[in-house]
Amino acid sequence: MSTKTKKGLLSGWFESSFWDTKITSANVHGKERWLGYVAGPFGVMLLQSIVNSYFNKYLTDTLGFTVTRGMWIASFMVVFPVLSKLLDAITNVIMAKILDNTKCRQGKLRPWFILSLPITVASIIMMFAIPNMSAKAQAVWVVISYNLFYSVGYTMWYMAYELSAALSTRNVKQRSGNSIAGQVTKNIGTGIISILFPTILSLISHSVGGDKQGYLVTLSVMCVIAVPLTFIQYFYTRERITEERRATEGEGELVQVKEASFGTQLKACVKDKYWVMFIILIFVYQVLNALKSVSQIYYAGWVVAGNAYGEAAAIQARFTMIAMAPMGPMLFVVLPMIKKFGRTKMIILGSAIAFVGALIAFFGAGSTMPVYAGTGLGGVGAMFYVYTMMSFTGDAIDHVEYSQGVRVEGLTAALVGFMHSLANGLGQGLFNLGLMMSKYTTPEMIGTVEKKGKLIEVYADQTAGATTWINFSYQGAIALTALLFLVLFVFFFDIDKRMPEVTHALVERKKAECEAKGIPYVSHEEQMKAEIAQQQKEAEENRVKELKEYCEKKGLDFETENQKYLDKKAKKDARKAAKKAKKKE
Repeated sequence: MSTKTKKGLLSGWFESSFWDTKITSANVHGKERWLGYVAGPFGVMLLQSIVNSYFNKYLTDTLGFTVTRGMWIASFMVVFPVLSKLLDAITNVIMAKILDNTKCRQGKLRPWFILSLPITVASIIMMFAIPNMSAKAQAVWVVISYNLFYSVGYTMWYMAYELSAALSTRNVKQRSGNSIAGQVTKNIGTGIISILFPTILSLISHSVGGDKQGYLVTLSVMCVIAVPLTFIQYFYTRERITEERRATEGEGELVQVKEASFGTQLKACVKDKYWVMFIILIFVYQVLNALKSVSQIYYAGWVVAGNAYGEAAAIQARFTMIAMAPMGPMLFVVLPMIKKFGRTKMIILGSAIAFVGALIAFFGAGSTMPVYAGTGLGGVGAMFYVYTMMSFTGDAIDHVEYSQGVRVEGLTAALVGFMHSLANGLGQGLFNLGLMMSKYTTPEMIGTVEKKGKLIEVYADQTAGATTWINFSYQGAIALTALLFLVLFVFFFDIDKRMPEVTHALVERKKAECEAKGIPYVSHEEQMKAEIAQQQKEAEENRVKELKEYCEKKGLDFETENQKYLDKKAKKDARKAAKKAKKKE
């Protein structure tokens, strides 16, 4: 790794070789992928998942931030998430600029994994160690600690994490593998914690004498887990593209195509109905999904089996398993069906199934069988649009170029990111508004009852309006989301039918531009094939070089070891070819 970096942010930091990455190979191997992109990120993802799911409940049910302590504190719970997420959206943009200006020996991303840790851990402890003081003082404490976490610490880590796969290598296949590995942590890893965490929290709370102490001890344990995992993430990732660009800085000028300004892009976007529909779809989906997510814990305690708040931890674990069950096995069913029948048809089918499942669960509130069955059915249906909706991003961008002659990747990416942060705050604020209007109160234990040899705490009922609102916030959000997709894709969003015409027209324009400039036209497919072939050649050269160095170091015969690898690869390729041929039959 080069020791010379240009002056810039963090230019004199992490200079010691101690901080160098443990990944030295030019190619991406299993150790980098599993430690750097699966195990490592799990630490901070774990903390964010818990805060996202439980902090609202901690405030309402443990600290009493409901109408029980006054209307103003309930109103605070409506406004504070929205304003906080607006600030979070702004700091995302600022952090993106900071990353661009980072000139550190260890890269532009990796140092921020380490630098984010003190703020992240300190803010987590602050959030769940709110002192006994006046409601106003506690509200100030909440605002400071929550924004320290989301708008500063987590933003520092997440913005760097989101770009880490993209800067890991130029090899498309290896880079895609890193990105997919990261999705494993996002979708499955955090899901497992959602199942286990309620039980862990309940056990610790009972052993330390109450929910407030239980939250603090449990989150402290989670921080102890997250810190070493983040160091693993830091040491087992590598920014090969950053290193490459640093090595070639000053050797020549990069030829860049001038992009249209955000103002020009916006004018083009609002004139394209497909782009407008897509953006509205994504925003409404994200708001409803945030509403569903924040209500899930309340739903387990007050709706699934009626008033079963004393058994909420066990119900939450079972319910989450059912709600998330389709995430794994259904993936192997959904993707082939989408490939065979097309995105639009499968979104229409899936949204209809999700709508029916959500209605069954909504009207079956208080009875576990219809709730579990309806939720499972809704989860299966939702998979079709959850896994496909973002694939329309490129189509919407292409259609703007087709209709208005302007590429709008920059504005679209910035707007989608901004909307994601804002939607989370709106969903949480909307849920808390419903709690306030329906007179949801801090749960009050009124006794215990023996059930299957265990003492179960019994809590006073919430108002009918409160339980209905919680039911609507979860199952109603699923039903509305499914209905939105169903109506939009049946009657309005027919972009799939138009894309062959759009693609053909854009290709013809490109050919005309190349002809006017007197340069040969190379299609995107041909360019990609050439790039992939070059990447494969470079990857093989790096493999041979590293194997020779390894054999020399270990006293092994290179030809023998290389032949072992080639034989193993030949068998693997033969299995793939046979499998592919069988599918064609």
